[in-house]
Amino acid sequence: MRKLLLITLILCIFMTANAAAKKKPVKPQPKKPQAATVRLAGDNGEFGTVYSISKRSPIYFRLKSAEFTTNQVVIGNQVYVPKANEKLLILHFTVQNPQKTELYVRWDSLRFTAVDKTNTNCEGNNDWGDADDPKHSQVAMNLKPTQTVNLITPIVVPANSIVPKLMVLPSDEGDGPVLRYDLSGNIKNKVTPLTAPIADPADATGSTALETVPSVVGTSYPFGNFDITIEKCDYTTSTTGDYTPEEEGRFLLVTMLMKNEAPTEQYVNWETIAPILTSTDGEELPYKDLFLATGTRTFAQNVKGLAEVRLRMLFLIPKDVTPKTLAIKEGDSRTYQFEVK
Repeated sequence: MRKLLLITLILCIFMTANAAAKKKPVKPQPKKPQAATVRLAGDNGEFGTVYSISKRSPIYFRLKSAEFTTNQVVIGNQVYVPKANEKLLILHFTVQNPQKTELYVRWDSLRFTAVDKTNTNCEGNNDWGDADDPKHSQVAMNLKPTQTVNLITPIVVPANSIVPKLMVLPSDEGDGPVLRYDLSGNIKNKVTPLTAPIADPADATGSTALETVPSVVGTSYPFGNFDITIEKCDYTTSTTGDYTPEEEGRFLLVTMLMKNEAPTEQYVNWETIAPILTSTDGEELPYKDLFLATGTRTFAQNVKGLAEVRLRMLFLIPKDVTPKTLAIKEGDSRTYQFEVK
C-alpha cells in the first residue's frame, strides 16, 4: 500500500513539473534584418538604388540626386568656380563598405565621367566632400563594415549643353562593368535644372547657363571666388581721393559687398574686378579706382576666408553723359549686367 502511494506521489510531482514546463513562455528570437537590395553595376542606373561596383574590392554606391549650378562649390580648401562657358554638375551620393574588414575610400575609389550632347567626356575631379559637413571637408577615410558616408562631388561641364549620360566606373579599369545613368529627361533620374537669372530662358530644359546675366541691385551673385552684391550708385561732383572731375563733369561711386566664399585668403585690388560702364550712347566710361566703403582710401589687400568687405568703384562721367549699364566680371567668370539709375 505504501509502495502504491509513493508511486502515485511521484507521478503527480512529475505531471505538475511537466505542465509548468509547458506553460513557461518562450522568448521570441529576434528576426534577422533584411539585406538591402543591391544591384550589380552594368545595369542602367536609377537614382536612389544601391549598386555594387568593383569585383576585387566591392563598394556599394547610391546616387541620391544631381543638380546643375554656377555657384562656387567648396570642398576642403579647394574652390570649384565655373568659367563663363562652364557650369557644374553636382552629384550627391553615398558609398558603403559591404566587406567584412575596413575599406579605405577617397576620390579615386570610384571614377565619374559625364558625357555632353556632343559625346565629349567630362571627367570627374579629384575631390569628394563630406555632405554632412557644412564646410564639405575632403573625405579620405576607413569605412567600417556596413558603414555608409554621404558625399558630394562636382564635375565641370559645358554651360550650353545638356548632359545626357553619367558613367560610374571602378577605380581600376577592367575591374567590373560600368554603371550608366540616363540623364536625358528620365523622370527617375531628374537633374535639378538651373534657375533664373542664370538659366537661359530659351532653353526649356534649364541646362544652359547664360554667359551674360541680367542682374539687379541688392541681389547677390557668384563672382569668381566671391559672392558680390551691388548695393547702390551715387553721384558726386567733389574731388574724390586723388581724382578731380573734369569741368562740369562728375563721378559715379558704385558701392558693393564682396564675400569671400573660399576658406583661404584672396587678394583684391582695383584690377580684380573688370567693370565696364556704358553710356546711353554706347560709350565706355573710365573706371578709375577702388575705395573702401567710407573715405577715399584705395583698397588693395587680402580678404580673409569667408569674410566680407564693402567697397566702392569710382567712374568718371564726362559732361552731358548719362550712364546706362554696368557690367562686371572677374577674370574668365561670367558677366553680370546691371541697369544704372
